[in-house]
Amino acid sequence: MITEKQLQFVRLFEAGSLNRVPRQLFEQVKGRSWSVERLYRLAPLFLGNNTTVFWLLEDDEHIVKGVLWAVIDILSQKLNVIVFSVAEEYRDACNVKTARDFLRQYIREFNAVAQQTKLKETINWVTAEPHILKEIGGWIPKTIMMEV
Repeated sequence: MITEKQLQFVRLFEAGSLNRVPRQLFEQVKGRSWSVERLYRLAPLFLGNNTTVFWLLEDDEHIVKGVLWAVIDILSQKLNVIVFSVAEEYRDACNVKTARDFLRQYIREFNAVAQQTKLKETINWVTAEPHILKEIGGWIPKTIMMEV
């Protein structure tokens, strides 16, 4: 495991840049309800959207070692994390706590310039492994999303 080196969060705006992301980073996401092929094919539809925020996590050589994908819900005023995935060798250096702290900073910066919508500090997180989020102070809310 790599512990000394940090990954840089680099905001992705163009769908073509998604091709830099190794498929394995999406394939290793547990419990996902979408196919990786569909993600790559439909990326132009959502990456140009103002409510979708997507970061590449790059090493010092600008090689993508992780991804962080979230959606801004303007009605609930929350950031909803869809995917956080990091290459195994970087999981100690860039973990869920790192992503949470980065997103809280993003929320502060967003709120500093946003005029109509301010985001709450609480972050919703889609996960198949809630125990990992509980370790950093996460909780299961009173309302949950269910499939029928």
